[in-house]
Amino acid sequence: MNKIKNTVIFGLLVTVCNFTEIANADSAWQLRKEKAGIQVYTKSIDGSPYDAVRAVTQVDNIRLMSLVALLDDVAACQDWADQCVESTVRKRISDTEAYVYTHNDLPFPVKDRDVLAHVTWSQDPGNQEVVMNSEATQGLMDKVKGRLRLTEAKTSWRFKPLVSGQIEVSNEAHINPGSSLPGWITNMLLVDTPYETIKSFVAEAAKPKYQNAEVSFIVEPAATVEAISAQP
Repeated sequence: MNKIKNTVIFGLLVTVCNFTEIANADSAWQLRKEKAGIQVYTKSIDGSPYDAVRAVTQVDNIRLMSLVALLDDVAACQDWADQCVESTVRKRISDTEAYVYTHNDLPFPVKDRDVLAHVTWSQDPGNQEVVMNSEATQGLMDKVKGRLRLTEAKTSWRFKPLVSGQIEVSNEAHINPGSSLPGWITNMLLVDTPYETIKSFVAEAAKPKYQNAEVSFIVEPAATVEAISAQP
């Protein structure tokens, strides 16, 4: 049963790959786990039985473009996100905007989840921080039989270059799982899943496939380039 519960939340968290409303909520972030340089926080959200979650880490020797290229490679979801069996761009608006469909295969008796998400990218011209916002939407495609379509899901990924040449990687999410799962059960699982998610993501981004990736809408920070070049 624990495996099933963890799989449910994992699938929801990676399904909709700046959730500024989370940061403006009344409660403060509470540290729930810290291990191997990764911190996981949760916080309650007014009017919702489900907590928001934030996972943070800092990475060395990985280019900003490598991180963006992996997240923008929606089909690669299967390579680093458990239970993701399909992720495709349903409609491309521009290099920085698209509608993405993702299907997560969850074990019986939990129904599969899927989502159609509006995804946008931006980079701050000052500090060169990159933000990927994703919000569940409707339209473009009919619901798929046997899958529960998420309609309330907001997620953000942030890649913040640091003066040291490292990059701070963070992921925030607030999701209504769209079922009768009690909020307290869902909230109980909002620790190990984000930890494993961000750990696997960083490991995948460090692979040769993304080492020299180029992304048209991203400016690589000089500090990151210098730090990587200085490595023996």
